[in-house]
Amino acid sequence: MFRTKLFAAALALLLPVVAGSGAKAGEVLDRVVSSGKLRVAVMGSLPPYTNMRPDGQMEGYDIDLAKKFAAALKVTPEFIVVDSAGRVAALQTGKADVTISGFARNVQRSLTIAFSDPYLIVPGRILVKTDSPLKSVEDVNDPKVKLSLNRGGNSEPIIAAKFPDAQRMRFNTNADGLNALMSDQVDAMAQDAFYHAEQIAKHPGQLRMLDGTYSRQEDSIGAPAGDADWLRVINLWLEQLNATGENKELFKKWFGFDPPKITADY
Repeated sequence: MFRTKLFAAALALLLPVVAGSGAKAGEVLDRVVSSGKLRVAVMGSLPPYTNMRPDGQMEGYDIDLAKKFAAALKVTPEFIVVDSAGRVAALQTGKADVTISGFARNVQRSLTIAFSDPYLIVPGRILVKTDSPLKSVEDVNDPKVKLSLNRGGNSEPIIAAKFPDAQRMRFNTNADGLNALMSDQVDAMAQDAFYHAEQIAKHPGQLRMLDGTYSRQEDSIGAPAGDADWLRVINLWLEQLNATGENKELFKKWFGFDPPKITADY
């Protein structure tokens, strides 16, 4: 009996902590509507998803998505620039209402935040300089190969498992990783195929992608954990965005080609 009462007392002390570890149902939605602002966590340099112009304004595919979502809610978007790991932290600390920035959902991140349904399927590929002797993704798993990847990114554990023998060099941003590749500090760069396509277009004749893919990621909207009402609204909006063809139009505007189908058999 004593043990039962002791357990009940301990549980009572823990419950407020657990309940307060995430947002309450309807809390985020109420805050967004009442404040008239949608706080969106984005990375400052992740073109063509997000990018900060010289005038300080944000642009990109995910920026347009955020603006459309804000318009649907009849509020104003407010962009909060973070690094890769900060996309999760901004939601955990209540600094942002959503994260929309090339944000792939996975189990590890889902332990502390919530994710919407995916709005984009992204294959992971390897970028090299045109004169590189590397031909396929399999060639990268070599102790002599220096491979750049984003520190704290979704693909970091995937890349570690796929290329255990390669020298994995971590960088804070895509721009840093690309600079390392262009200056021969690394031999290859791991990132999504859409980013690579953008860089190949910007550096004609200098870059190419290796044959094959190393991952398939589902880009989604991140949200604070615990608010089912907020997640319901986000998912409904995404469903309408896809049904009207607006998502496809926005993707083509920034990438220049049609997006892959949102299916599991990429």
